[in-house]
Amino acid sequence: MLTPPIDVNRFDDIRPYRDEEIPEALERILAEPAVYRMIKWVYPGLSKAAIQNMMRAVRTVDQFQSEISGPAFQTVIQMTTSGLTFTNIESLSKDRSYLFLSNHRDIILDSALLNVSLLEKGYKTTQIAIGDNLLRKKVVEDIVRMNKNFIVNRNVNAREVYAYSLRLSNYIRQTIAEGTSIWIAQREGRSKDGDDRTATGLLKMFTLSSDESIEDALLGLNIAPMAVSYEYDPCDILKANELMHLRVLGSYEKKSGEDFHSMITGLTGHKGRVNIAVGSSLNHAIAHMRTIQNKNEKFRYLTQAIDTEMHRIYKLWPTNYIAYDLLNGGREYAEHYSNIQKIAFSNHIRSTVLRLGINRRKTALPRENFTRHVREILLQMYANPVTNKREVARSLENLQALHA
Repeated sequence: MLTPPIDVNRFDDIRPYRDEEIPEALERILAEPAVYRMIKWVYPGLSKAAIQNMMRAVRTVDQFQSEISGPAFQTVIQMTTSGLTFTNIESLSKDRSYLFLSNHRDIILDSALLNVSLLEKGYKTTQIAIGDNLLRKKVVEDIVRMNKNFIVNRNVNAREVYAYSLRLSNYIRQTIAEGTSIWIAQREGRSKDGDDRTATGLLKMFTLSSDESIEDALLGLNIAPMAVSYEYDPCDILKANELMHLRVLGSYEKKSGEDFHSMITGLTGHKGRVNIAVGSSLNHAIAHMRTIQNKNEKFRYLTQAIDTEMHRIYKLWPTNYIAYDLLNGGREYAEHYSNIQKIAFSNHIRSTVLRLGINRRKTALPRENFTRHVREILLQMYANPVTNKREVARSLENLQALHA
């Protein structure tokens, strides 16, 4: 019998830092020169000594979030967005913990903006799942684990997958049972093309930690679908580059430091308006799973129900409607945007295509049809949420017609 690679009930390697671990982590952070550049971008008037005094005054995780990371992200919101809104926050109870199952567009901001919104409204912040592939630098690991992030092990071999999945499932269930909410992306990696889809395997992982029925195991986690939408994606040029390689060459290999560059671009780039929406309870969908006999069919049904809810609550911006009309050569959604907005977005797409064209010569991408393919990829990125929302609306209309 093979020995398990890990103890599935010990979480020290993956959990966020505890209060007593903060001082040592802070000293490691303060020894990194790049940290001062990052903090001065948010707080340009602070000297190095002032930054050190501010950081060393922190003694707890909650203090770090309320005095350091929370205000920092508030500044990011003020500097790089045209406003952050939250839809349906009143449906959340301050006395319950949730498993926020979210679409994923930005490495850092999706979950950070949720926590900023929760803090503002007097809710407790969530713990956040982050892949270990993003933690190549110790300083990044220190910062995120101080900010209530827990680690998801990505690079494990096939024989170890079950044990690591079980440990993650145990950790999530225990954390929620202890009264702390969790944020986790609906699938591994960001949605590069704007088509948000839930990984069925993730839902199966959630149930590993329970001996109850699939339905009762899921109900115990209090899953809340969540959708974040950006008017402009500051990483669209990076995502388009990757998608172009996949389309033309069939593969894409990330360069060293590319994920860190995406983090910084996502934080500092212009985003326009941003919305976070929380969906309706999944209890009805989970209850319907009891009528389905096949286990895989149960999970496929729930996956579809979650995707439908995410697409329904997704906040569409003028950029989404413009992209759809430009992609399809029509004016179907012209009432949702002005000519000025169309010109601004068209200029953004044009300049992004131009910048990628200039960089093309550094890659193996061919010149032929490059501009057309890149423009199409960028427009699809913004248009896919419109397509998904249309499909949900049509499904609801057909359902209503059947019961009329």
